[in-house]
Amino acid sequence: MAKYKPSNEQNMSEALSLFLERYRLRRGFDDTLVLNAWDEVLGPSITRQTTSKRLQNKVLIVQLESAVVRKELLMVKSKIISSINEHVGREAITDLHLF
Repeated sequence: MAKYKPSNEQNMSEALSLFLERYRLRRGFDDTLVLNAWDEVLGPSITRQTTSKRLQNKVLIVQLESAVVRKELLMVKSKIISSINEHVGREAITDLHLF
């Protein structure tokens, strides 16, 4: 009887994760996920108030048009960080700077 050889099969998420790690694309991929998560988590009203956003060293930097909206978001800053990380599925950001 022939010996059973273990299969090299992977599900799609494992294969994609391995691909991103091997070719060092994880950071850029996570950056894109975080920037899209800002729009999805905070909704269209905040998205309309957002003039620019970027990710630098796990810090999401967002510029807003309204000082009132900025103050309101600063009060729930930790909740926004945890919601975005949960949406992305990993700790993609550690801090949020609003200006």
